[in-house]
Amino acid sequence: MATFRPFRLEDREVATRLIAEVFKEILGRDISKYVRDELARFLAEFDPKRDWFLVAEEGGEIVGTVLVDHSNPEAGVCNMQFLAVRPEHRGHGHGHDLVTRGLEFAKSAGYRSAELVVMPEFEYARKIYEGMGFKHVDTYLWQGSNVLTFEKDL
Repeated sequence: MATFRPFRLEDREVATRLIAEVFKEILGRDISKYVRDELARFLAEFDPKRDWFLVAEEGGEIVGTVLVDHSNPEAGVCNMQFLAVRPEHRGHGHGHDLVTRGLEFAKSAGYRSAELVVMPEFEYARKIYEGMGFKHVDTYLWQGSNVLTFEKDL
């Protein structure tokens, strides 16, 4: 059974590796530089009233992540990103729990909606989002891949 807790700075390398490995597994390409850069940006701009980075642990090991970020240019809208769950821990509700807790934080922080992007290859994540009421609102091209934008009112 997983436990959930806020990210700590000492989690940085493990969380970065986990996210990059999940993306590489699904996409078949290494985007670890993007993950590192985006997490560095998030941590540099971190505001505890508007941002949250949550990890799921099982047996003392980080098995999942998600973060809520204030960088969305639209007022009252947060970004949710880096939902990543180790393959052997999928199907146990960790992804759903991470998203639920992220949305609870977003609502308590005063956001009126959450926005996220997901590539079609991330079927497990897309199914979680759709099952939780996120609506597909846009599709665009990023590095040769389609990216789907989803939104959910809080």
